[in-house]
Amino acid sequence: MKAIISRSLLPSAIIAFFIVLTVYLTWPLAVRMGDGISPNPDSLLNLWALAWNYHILPSSPLSYFDANIFFPRHDTLAYSEHLFGVALIAAPAYLVSGNIIFTYNFAIFVSFFLSGIGMYLLVHELTGNRWAAIASGVIYAAVPFRFLQLFHVQLLSYQWFPFVFLYLFRFLRDGRPRQIVLAAIFAILQILSCNYYAMYLSLALALFGMVLLIMLKSTRPLFDLRKLVLMGVGVAGVALAALPFFLPYERNRVEQGYYRRYEDVLQFSAEPMDYLRPSAANKVFYVDYLPRQLRSEKALFPGILAIVLGGVGYFGSRRRKTAEQGNEERLHRVMRAFFLILMIAGFVLSLGPRLEIGETTIFLPYRVLYQSVPGFQGLRVPARITVLFLLGLAVLAGWGVSWLLAKTSRWKSGWQHGLGAAFVLLLVFEYQSYSLARFLPPAPSIPPVYQWLATQSGDFGVLELPIHEGEDITRESMYMYYSTIHWKRLANGFSGWWPNDYWVLVGRMRYFPTSGILRFIQRDVPVRLIVIHYDKLPERRREKLKHDMNRYRDRMPIRARFGEDVVYELLQESS
Repeated sequence: MKAIISRSLLPSAIIAFFIVLTVYLTWPLAVRMGDGISPNPDSLLNLWALAWNYHILPSSPLSYFDANIFFPRHDTLAYSEHLFGVALIAAPAYLVSGNIIFTYNFAIFVSFFLSGIGMYLLVHELTGNRWAAIASGVIYAAVPFRFLQLFHVQLLSYQWFPFVFLYLFRFLRDGRPRQIVLAAIFAILQILSCNYYAMYLSLALALFGMVLLIMLKSTRPLFDLRKLVLMGVGVAGVALAALPFFLPYERNRVEQGYYRRYEDVLQFSAEPMDYLRPSAANKVFYVDYLPRQLRSEKALFPGILAIVLGGVGYFGSRRRKTAEQGNEERLHRVMRAFFLILMIAGFVLSLGPRLEIGETTIFLPYRVLYQSVPGFQGLRVPARITVLFLLGLAVLAGWGVSWLLAKTSRWKSGWQHGLGAAFVLLLVFEYQSYSLARFLPPAPSIPPVYQWLATQSGDFGVLELPIHEGEDITRESMYMYYSTIHWKRLANGFSGWWPNDYWVLVGRMRYFPTSGILRFIQRDVPVRLIVIHYDKLPERRREKLKHDMNRYRDRMPIRARFGEDVVYELLQESS
């Protein structure tokens, strides 16, 4: 009875462990979830995109990609991440609270938690060892790479990778239809959480298929016609579910000519030594003796213990090939080969299109992906493909812990549990990070002008000035954040891309107002209201603009004034 109770409580203990780990890693997120948000433009952009999901899907899902920025253009949500998958997993938090800041922070919190749980389940399935599974879960959830991506909830949301391969493993072993259905569902969730990870998961699945083909002699007994048909149906289902979310991006690529410059791709590629440079967020004692990596996209060091355990996992878990192998043994050999190849591929591809060694240039496989594979020309940061390296490393490290604990099988079980717990505690200690308090200042309060806009009926266009002033792009994302209470159509915008003709508007507004510019606005950007934030302008320009606006008071009468925020209505020019 005692053993039965112990086993029944263990899953709850695992869940509790990863909740506590997440609270520890992300502190003080747990106590600031309802009101803490970084003013970083990327954070505000992603908060706005998440809010747009909850605003538009219940009322007008067919207008999903026609978001309220860059008015009057279409498919404007497809200038950056749509976050549909993130919105799905965070929906309960929004339904309960109605607070988009709480929901956004909940999505960050749950990405850490589910990353740990997913890797735990995968490695426990592969090794049968709970301590190995917990250690792998800690690596995958707490690796320092995550902590410099806190502005990008989509990049934190790589929690579905382990679930995909967990259910693929189970399907190859058992052949149950619901297992391939679950693998497809988790693949869809991953694809719809982040466009980068959509490409990377597709690549990982292609590598998995290649491993199955290369090891055909071992894998043939794992397949029959029924399994092949079910896998084909699963792939088709994932493709059909993802297609509507990719078509707007393809339209923008064709119509606007969007692509990432080769020079930018080179700039955001990793270097081999980045895997030995701790991030600025990590504070374990030995990082003082290693060169720091301050650039968030290149902080790829997974920790010394993870590297050591991954090496042990590779060399220690190899099983001698025998003449008689059961399907379980064959499948384990396939998975071991796959995660090793995945780790190597993630490392090599993260180095980008080429590697410079002295005066020698070595062209790398990523160059082929960039030049030939649809979708990769839209990805600016090859270093982010390190998630495949982390996925492979975490699994191999789990095999390493399992092998080391198996070597102690002659010891008492208490000693084995002590050693397993020691590995987990050492990993948690190694992944200590500085407080996230600086990422979570109080959310900006909503100025009265936006509260007034929320009371105005109609779905009309609004232009806010100044627009894209100088090099400061924060203001545009702040306009978007404020728009989440009124959802009027903004001519302004901040995103991963900008429409080509948006810069025409920005250029014209430097000379606003003139009769020609007012005609241009009515023809090309037919907004109804113009909101001028006079306090955001230099004093000389502020006084001149006030004088000029007074000259055009018949064309643009004042409709509301809130201190230095003044709302004008642009009337139609009489013919």
